[in-house]
Amino acid sequence: MLIAYRLALLAALLFSLNSYSADTNKTENKPHEQKFAAVLIWGTDGEKPEGKDLKDVDNSLKDKFKKIFKWKNYFEVTRKPFQLKTGDAHTIKLSSKCDLKVHQSEKEGMEVELIGEGNFVVKRKQAMPLTDILILAGDDKNATAWFVVIKPE
Repeated sequence: MLIAYRLALLAALLFSLNSYSADTNKTENKPHEQKFAAVLIWGTDGEKPEGKDLKDVDNSLKDKFKKIFKWKNYFEVTRKPFQLKTGDAHTIKLSSKCDLKVHQSEKEGMEVELIGEGNFVVKRKQAMPLTDILILAGDDKNATAWFVVIKPE
């Protein structure tokens, strides 16, 4: 009787471990979803224009920008949250002149295509998961610049 009890207990233990292993494999095969924010930023040596709905860029991002770029002021024009998992593709409208196409594949990671005024500007690939910011940039008129930042949230 004791042997039968031990065998039943061992069988139950093996069955529960097998179920746990199967559940773990299901979770591992699920595409990992990551949250991001796409942020359109304007860099200038001038002050914030009157009547424009611009926000100062947060200090941590401003510090990073000042180490890399030359402008004195950085203003957030638009911030759009989005989620991305393997196989997803999104088009994000950041302004009337700026669109971002984002795609994530298992082999290539994140692929970002920047469209300015309806024209292709730049394409960039980034390994995933993205743990720091990704910056796309270009010049604008009057010695100013624009930046698109993708930040993990």
